[in-house]
This record gives sequence, C-alpha cells and structure tokens, in this order.
Amino acid sequence: MTNSSLLQLTDGVITRSDETLISQVNISLEAGEVVLLTGPNGSGKSTLLTALAGEKFLASGSLVFGTTERSQISLKEMAKKRSLMLQQDEAIDQLQAQDVLELADISASIPAYAKEFISKISDNENRDKTLGSLSIGQRTRVFLAAIATQNSQVMLLDEPTAGLDSEAIALLSDYLVAHTQAGGAVLLATHENSLRNIAIKELAIAEKRLTARNLS
Repeated sequence: MTNSSLLQLTDGVITRSDETLISQVNISLEAGEVVLLTGPNGSGKSTLLTALAGEKFLASGSLVFGTTERSQISLKEMAKKRSLMLQQDEAIDQLQAQDVLELADISASIPAYAKEFISKISDNENRDKTLGSLSIGQRTRVFLAAIATQNSQVMLLDEPTAGLDSEAIALLSDYLVAHTQAGGAVLLATHENSLRNIAIKELAIAEKRLTARNLS
C-alpha cells in the first residue's frame, strides 16, 4: 500500500446469494484518481462497489481505508471515509429527497466546489417527493447532491449519469475532477464515454476476474 492509498482490497472474494461473482480482487484507490469500473450487465459491478464500501458481499479478503482495517472503523467514521451511490436501492424508495440530503449531511465543512455543484445539480421542486416517485434523472440528481453533501474521501458511484442531460454530465465531470484535485478518489461504474476523459485507470470485470489497465 502506498502512502496515498485511500482504499485497498487485497485477495478479495465477492459473493452474492452464496455465488462467487468475482475472485482474486486486488484494488488500490489512490488520492487524486478517477477510476472506471466496467463489465457486462450482471457481472457484479454494483455488488463490488457495495463490498468496497464495507457493507456486505465481501466473503474474504483484507479491506483497508488509509492504514486502518475496515473492522476497526466505526460506522460514523466510515461515512467520512467513503460514500456509496447505488441506482437500485429499494430500501430508501419511501424516503423523501430532503430526508436523503439530511442523512448525508455529516461533513463539518463542505468545500466551495462541492457547494457550487450541489446548488447546480439539485432540483428544489422535488425535495418533498419520495425517491420512488421520481424519474431516473431526478433520482440521480438527489443521489449526487447527497454524495457531495457527505463529502467523503472515497466516492463509489454506480451509473452516476443515469437520466442526466449533457449539461448535468459536464457539471458532474467537473465536480469529480475537483474532488480528486482536493485529495479524494472516485471509482465509478458507467457506460458514459465522456467520463473516460477524466479517468486514469480502468478496472474491468470479465469471467469472474478483475483486470486493470491505465488509460493515461
């Protein structure tokens, strides 16, 4: 592990419903990196992101944030170290958008670049609506505003451009670059080609294996 590593998984095995989806997973996310996660539908991208967040699906392996093992970090501290955005999360469909934003508001201070992004990506007209009643794009905007509000070091994002127009995607791209320039790291699963321009590395899932290649 390097001194700039914010998250590292060594010899990970990712499982769901007792089925091994990915084995021999070795990932290190460094400060200043935007990394793409790619693979066919059903290959385990969302499951891997959830495992890296330290929530579930990690059957074995060593998950470390900074220099501290996941098992030694409290839930409150974990929220500062990483945030997770999933497109499919039925557990929160009944929450209002405002509730999601309030739950994410744990940061002692939000940097100016994040405040600007929140103000531009937020849709104030939908704050009193439940997530389950929103369109895909509206739901994505709520999730992105919550991620920026949480302001964690590592951001794990599942299809963060879903339902967004080109203007909103450009805002997101600028925000992610600013976050990494401030010392954060981003791992995102996406089919949006424009975000490849800001990524320095790609992690690809194929045949239950994860391979890495540099993009720049």
